[in-house]
Amino acid sequence: MKRGGFLAVVLLFSMISPVMAHHGTAGYDMSNMTTFAKATITEIEWTNPHCQIRFDVTNDKGDLQHWTLEAPPPSMLAPREWTRKSLQAGDVVKMEFHAAKNGSPFGIIQRVTFPDGKILRAYPDRPDSKTE
Repeated sequence: MKRGGFLAVVLLFSMISPVMAHHGTAGYDMSNMTTFAKATITEIEWTNPHCQIRFDVTNDKGDLQHWTLEAPPPSMLAPREWTRKSLQAGDVVKMEFHAAKNGSPFGIIQRVTFPDGKILRAYPDRPDSKTE
């Protein structure tokens, strides 16, 4: 009986490891912050395991770019003053995030600044989240 319980625990931990690995930041350029001063929100997915924020920006050449940012789940955002309605399609905000290393239009959100100066931080425990 004891051996069966031990094997069950080992099996459980072997399954948890791959799940935890997908939450890493290795695919993002964590040493640099990408900033768009005028990002137009197109869609928000307030879901688990991660919220998704989609927005459009116009690059220096005048081309429209569609971006998607990963955000923490609602259970982590709510204590940080985020709500399901914090961002709405059509809102124009400043977006700050760590972009994908491979150059794709994807990233992990750091903070959003509204025209009135209000800031929503996604990861206030990260050192770069406190710089303005």
